[in-house]
Amino acid sequence: MGAGAIGSVLGAILSKKNDVLLITRGKHLENIREKGLEVRGLTSGIFYLDALDYYPGGADLVIFSVKAYQTEEAKKIVMKEYAGEPVITFQNGVGIVDLLKPLDVIPGVITHGATLVSPGVVLHAGYGDTYIGEIHRERSERVVKIAKNFTEAGLRTEAVCDIMKRRWLKAGVNAIVNSLTSILKVKNGVILESENLRNVVRCMASEINATLKEKGIEEDVYPIAIDVAKKTRENKSSMLQDIENGKKTEVDYIIKPFARGVCVKMIYNLVKFLESGV
Repeated sequence: MGAGAIGSVLGAILSKKNDVLLITRGKHLENIREKGLEVRGLTSGIFYLDALDYYPGGADLVIFSVKAYQTEEAKKIVMKEYAGEPVITFQNGVGIVDLLKPLDVIPGVITHGATLVSPGVVLHAGYGDTYIGEIHRERSERVVKIAKNFTEAGLRTEAVCDIMKRRWLKAGVNAIVNSLTSILKVKNGVILESENLRNVVRCMASEINATLKEKGIEEDVYPIAIDVAKKTRENKSSMLQDIENGKKTEVDYIIKPFARGVCVKMIYNLVKFLESGV
């Protein structure tokens, strides 16, 4: 559901073991139907997948990869034919799990890098980690089974008991990497190349850590953000892609929840300025 850059890459990989339906729209949908989905980079090939602009029902599993601000609209589309099937959210940001209620939600985290090159063509630019788990921390049989299926298809996935903690940590990492790359208009790896930029990352991480601590998460987001930037150094963040394409960003779901200190507040306002198109 929402087969843009990352959704298309996921669909291509999972199709190696599963029947996959991509739900997308516009020229991307048209080109996939006419020519197949072309994936370049770490995953490579033409994938001839079914594609629609609506959810027909009858799936064993639905994966949400729409933008955070599109969650309510996408949920309404799914609800028309929903029959209780589990829904994994790999979406960025804070508060998504609550927005998806009353669907049967399995929260997930994915740190792969993906870029929409052109309609029907995506680049798999970074291979990261993938985790899924239940909201209430149990390592259920179904998440273990799904993780096994994903891994066998080529998407290395781990079933975990602390998925909500991992979602908060990913939001913290995205608040740093996505925002800085958007402001600077650079690929993820560039933030590793300057001590000046690392100092900005440290300042942001310190403020984000304080928010995480309030949630009971005793982790330093700085080394995690650096590691993600290394693994996805050739990737353009989704936020940068949105800025370049004149689209709305997920800034209010990713950065705003951490915008309490001076550093993060300043970065948040800079991204909002860029988003405005002034």
